[in-house]
Amino acid sequence: MRIFQGWLTLFGLVVAGIGLAHLFFGQVTYIGGGSVNATMESDLRFFNLLFVAYGLAFVWAARDIAGRAALIDLLGLLFFVGGLARLLAWAEAGTPSWFYVLMIPVELIIPIVNFVWLRSERRRIELPARPTTVG
Repeated sequence: MRIFQGWLTLFGLVVAGIGLAHLFFGQVTYIGGGSVNATMESDLRFFNLLFVAYGLAFVWAARDIAGRAALIDLLGLLFFVGGLARLLAWAEAGTPSWFYVLMIPVELIIPIVNFVWLRSERRRIELPARPTTVG
């Protein structure tokens, strides 16, 4: 359980850190992003505050995995759908920067790994302890 808690906390802190970098430094922190107009800069910073909150929600959920399992699943689903959104953008607008091409499998695989790992942890918690016999 501790390893999974540590992983979720680390993941959440990394996500929040990325969001903070984008929030405070703007579009220059986007690899291959180029320049944007004031409207897009405003949107990017607005949505990155939500990304910070998303990361902090993982940190919070990691403190009580059993009690916040549904939230962990929801956060994973959102990340997965975000990966699908990148595929949509690729289809609509063309190939993104190499970094974002590499992020797509990460965004599709991490939620699946977390989903399976969470179920494994829950089964382990719910299994009754075997009685010990002195023989």
